[in-house]
Amino acid sequence: MKKMFLSTKAFLCLGLFGILAPSIVSCGSETDSATYIYVLNAEDYIDEELLTEFENLVKEEDGKDVKVIYETYDTNETMYNTLKTGKQTYDVLCCSDYMIQRLARENMLSSFDDAFNEGMLDNYKNYVSPFLAQYGANQSESDAKLNSISVEIPTGETDSEGNIIYDTSKSLADYAVGYMWGTLGILYNPSLIVERNGDLFRKLPEYASLSDEELEKAIVESFKSVNGYSNLWAPEYNKTQSIKDSMRDTYAIGIFELYKDLFNPESPTYLPTYNERNEQFNKCDDKTIEGVQEELIKLKENIFGFEVDSGKDDIVTQKIAVNIAWSGDAVNSIGRGYYADDDWEEVRDEDSQVVLYYTVPKIGANVWFDAWCLPKHEDSYYTSDEYKYTIKFLDFLNDPYNAVANMSYNGYTSFIGSTSNDQNILTYTLYCYDLSTSVDDPDSLDTYDISYYFDFVDENGDPLTELTVYSYDQFEYDSYEDALVDDACDEYVFTDEDGDGKLDIKIRTDLSSYEGRSLVAQYPETSNIPNLYVMRDYKNQNDKIVTMWENVKVNPLPVWVVVLLIVFLVGLFGYLGSYKLIKKYKVKKRKKLREELENN
Repeated sequence: MKKMFLSTKAFLCLGLFGILAPSIVSCGSETDSATYIYVLNAEDYIDEELLTEFENLVKEEDGKDVKVIYETYDTNETMYNTLKTGKQTYDVLCCSDYMIQRLARENMLSSFDDAFNEGMLDNYKNYVSPFLAQYGANQSESDAKLNSISVEIPTGETDSEGNIIYDTSKSLADYAVGYMWGTLGILYNPSLIVERNGDLFRKLPEYASLSDEELEKAIVESFKSVNGYSNLWAPEYNKTQSIKDSMRDTYAIGIFELYKDLFNPESPTYLPTYNERNEQFNKCDDKTIEGVQEELIKLKENIFGFEVDSGKDDIVTQKIAVNIAWSGDAVNSIGRGYYADDDWEEVRDEDSQVVLYYTVPKIGANVWFDAWCLPKHEDSYYTSDEYKYTIKFLDFLNDPYNAVANMSYNGYTSFIGSTSNDQNILTYTLYCYDLSTSVDDPDSLDTYDISYYFDFVDENGDPLTELTVYSYDQFEYDSYEDALVDDACDEYVFTDEDGDGKLDIKIRTDLSSYEGRSLVAQYPETSNIPNLYVMRDYKNQNDKIVTMWENVKVNPLPVWVVVLLIVFLVGLFGYLGSYKLIKKYKVKKRKKLREELENN
């Protein structure tokens, strides 16, 4: 009977399967016909309309259904921990330069060599700024930023002492396709600082007689000076600021304060070469870690709090007046303080504008690079559609027009810099920031040099010595010819002014205006480039820096709480001690009384 029951169940199941089979096959084939690529990126870091545009492009060009599964993380360390668990895998991820070094050292990445050699990343190779990366004949001897950062790849062999042997012949340019880059600087609101702490400033002789406007200008100059970071520790800025809840970024600020004289060109102990200063910037021996910890504990007493992503909002809503900020967030905040709407079209009334400044102090700053990298897969993966369309997705993002869309969305600066004769990035920059065609006296404007970033060449690959560029709204018009019809574009001519064989790209702007302040955040000025230092992975010292950061962030009890606690404990122990003495005395007295009664 039992066997018959089982057979009947099996028959019913087979029958049900026969009924449902067409729909099951249909669903399965539809799912199997699509290729899914899994992308991991930092939060709020891409124009997500581009994901749909990429899927549509592949459908149109290849007749293929490709779906981008897009996920985000909050910090590089969170992303790293996710990867280490092995519970989730991705086709491509975006993270910071030092993290790519760590992942490569732990043999968790594949290189882009095959993709470059097979012409799958030509948009990136053709348009990446030569300041950031170079490929081909010049790659091995390039001083471009990604080329100058080495990576250590485990060879699978060990030396006589059992230490892993690493191949150091590769650079970050081999393992990273650049995405966005920028600086870590100081974003601040001079008028709010004066409003809240002006009385503290005026206790100092140099500020005592200044008007509010004069004091604001003095604050701007102070942040730009060699003392820019030291301001964060000054009593005059007490409780007006927040700093990054990021151990590496805040560690960098501590390094600048601890070793300020070594980075200060006006100091007799200034380190004369860039490499020496960059080594100092990455110093992480035990003594340095201890010194940075002491500095950051002092700094903590002067801040409003720690933040990762809320600072860019808090400074616009004027909860804080000073923020350690990434340059792209600074662009976002400066714009929101100037415009009244999310589309950045309606300018706020002058009385309601929040005027924010961004600066890199004279002693320098961290220059960071976020890039796409490929998590390591089985060999068979690299002939799959997942790999093919992952690479195609990266090349799509590096189309200059799409790079402009991303820059417009997130405020950061793209790796794309028009090494071939494409003008999209420069056109966008001129449209946003150059004021020379809209004022009566262009000579009254500030000149801001960003020549280092662009390298336009002719059809033979030789540098251009003259270039005409038309700026226009690239999201409204398809080309400058279309904009020209509506008289909606401006003409700019760039030449080789200094005779060095390369175009001089100089923006004419007012650095105190919205445009000028945003330009400073989006592109460092040429003269600042020697003071921008690249952060490296701390390797074996990582755990010690993690411990340092935990020590900095721990919140000790306020003094008054400690005093009350001590008084309470003293009272408690006093009471317990007295209680025991009294009890002992009473026991002794009862014993004596008993003896007296017995004797009687």
